[in-house]
Amino acid sequence: MNALLCLLTLPTLIAPLIAFGQEPGTIPWTPKDGGDLVQNSISVPSKFSALTLSPTLNQVSIPRGWTASVFFAGAALDKGRFMSWGPDSVLFVANMNRGNILALPDADGDGIADTSIVAAQGFSTGHDVRFWRDTMFVSQESGVVKLWRTDLSKYVYDQRQIIIDKAVQPNQIGGNHRTRTLVLDTIRMKLFLSVGSRGNADRESNRGLIEEYEMDGSGRRVYALGTRNAVGMTLHPRTGKLWANNNGSDNQGNNVPPEWVDIVRDGGFYGYPFAYHFRRFYPFTGDYSDLLPITQADTALIQRMAAPAALVDAHCAPMSIVFTENGARPEHQYGAFMAMRGSWNRNPPSGAKIVFLAFDNDQDTIANSVRDFCTGFITDTTNIGSRWARPVGLAVSAGGSVFITSDDTKQFILKVTPPRTTDVLDEDRSSFEMYPNPAGEFVECEMLSSGSTIRVYNGLGKIIDESAVASDRVRFNTSAWPNGTYIFSSGSMSHPQVRSIIISR
Repeated sequence: MNALLCLLTLPTLIAPLIAFGQEPGTIPWTPKDGGDLVQNSISVPSKFSALTLSPTLNQVSIPRGWTASVFFAGAALDKGRFMSWGPDSVLFVANMNRGNILALPDADGDGIADTSIVAAQGFSTGHDVRFWRDTMFVSQESGVVKLWRTDLSKYVYDQRQIIIDKAVQPNQIGGNHRTRTLVLDTIRMKLFLSVGSRGNADRESNRGLIEEYEMDGSGRRVYALGTRNAVGMTLHPRTGKLWANNNGSDNQGNNVPPEWVDIVRDGGFYGYPFAYHFRRFYPFTGDYSDLLPITQADTALIQRMAAPAALVDAHCAPMSIVFTENGARPEHQYGAFMAMRGSWNRNPPSGAKIVFLAFDNDQDTIANSVRDFCTGFITDTTNIGSRWARPVGLAVSAGGSVFITSDDTKQFILKVTPPRTTDVLDEDRSSFEMYPNPAGEFVECEMLSSGSTIRVYNGLGKIIDESAVASDRVRFNTSAWPNGTYIFSSGSMSHPQVRSIIISR
């Protein structure tokens, strides 16, 4: 009787939504842009030949003048997920099936990982790795672990502390969507964690949301609701706003719901499990019928929804999203790269590519287009069986190269490199070099460009010196510093350039 009453009164509940100009109709998809891509073979270094990429079957389409090469592959990589830049601009990747974090140094700058180092291990469904200064944070299904290293000359993080333990929080472990994405806001000193839903479309408590914590893991509060599975989260490097994308629910057809990308607002509601886009209810049939009756409280939640920044293909399974930093190429100056892994329940399949969401400026909150950047991971767009890679993680280097993890079928980290230009930093060189190392009475820092600030941290992570660089070099007087290892950092917090120096007399 309650369900019948709800169905009779549902038009009354929906009527106020029509007043917002969102009556049922065509979904306002973000315009697609093919990107004028060119098909390219992938360069495979001989050391990664076991990957067996076919030069004809396993090609990618990328912007004209760009090149694609394998940065890392091999038995050590098993379901590589999200990546982050760590000390010495080394790339770190969460290696989910092995329960570890790999460090992938490229000391000679040839665009190929020299080796893989197990930087940390002992994680369950470890999905994301982030850094603040020299501290590593790893998110896993059961929470967040903070790690540090006793030997700053190595990339092994052998000390740890659990700062978020989901085993002691209600209804957090088990079910679907076990990955946890992590964002560190080191300006406001907050930590954000996405917690996906347990089911497909169910009334759930403490799932399908984004949490906020203090940096030490205390002070948990729900920051936003109705995010079924916000796998991709990031901070905008200039506005400081938190952004996320969402993996929508299943069994509503090929095009419902569209996957969204949006700013995450404190106290915001994003639709799950009742609605999508801008206050549009799902048809409450099949798997969705047990959501009835829709209550007045449900309707009040839905009225808090705002139109998202972008709507992209349903079931494309958006993953990592990364806004470009200062100094990006002109065509990427305002916007974000986003990986689409591709879901299982769309025919024809969607996703399996990297796109660029283009905006007018940093304050723009409605994407102009979703532009293809790297495609070709599925050779027949009508046949899901032809998908030979599934992109997940993204990292963008100071020189503009885009690094991509594939965590299924063929597993590797792909590097897509832009053509050399004079307005983009040549990433085959470091942003700054330091010598001598080990040092005694002084340390000389040689920059490729002026205008940067270099900060010096001791082994406890405390800033002990800093200097704005007025020319192409600066000298630090180290005569009064105790022997030990010191960290020199330049650049943004989200993509720092870091060097370690040993003081020894």
